[in-house]
Amino acid sequence: MAHISTIHLVILAFFTLGTTLLMMVTVSNALRLRNVEITWRSGKLFGYPLFSTVFVLFSLILTGVILAQQHYSYVVPVMCYNWIGLNWLITSYLTSKRYVTDHGIVKNINDPSQTVAWSRIMDYVERNEGKDLTYVFFYPDYVPGERSRSIRLELEVPVEKRSSFSHILRKKLGRRFSLGEFESTGIEQLK
Repeated sequence: MAHISTIHLVILAFFTLGTTLLMMVTVSNALRLRNVEITWRSGKLFGYPLFSTVFVLFSLILTGVILAQQHYSYVVPVMCYNWIGLNWLITSYLTSKRYVTDHGIVKNINDPSQTVAWSRIMDYVERNEGKDLTYVFFYPDYVPGERSRSIRLELEVPVEKRSSFSHILRKKLGRRFSLGEFESTGIEQLK
């Protein structure tokens, strides 16, 4: 039984270290973002990530039970679970936030494929689905030696951020995607 306890502590130590490093990378990615114009939470539990929030709540309840029943031999593993949960919560909270910067859109700060610069956007579609507004942005993916393909990035914009996001879209993409210009000059040129 002592071997299983030792193996458990070693595995717990690796997870504690791993989640700490992942949280540090995520926080540094968030701090490196410059000229953030708007941001919003997109987690499933009142804007917070569901699983990590529930895990933290359960680990805090477990800590309270262990301290109330005075099982002090379990304090170190439970504190590791609390630290893992806190790291997981911070990491998932920051990665689930949406950032709109002066340079582009960042849907996930740890995944470069979920980031697109304003200059790379070829087209976009606006869909109104219930209370949220969804934008689908299309941009090219350049792979050396292969034909270019189009990638799509979907972004749900909550009601309270719609006007700010629309203003930024007009400012960043307005000149390239001005429908009014096309209707007034494009039809005359086709005749």
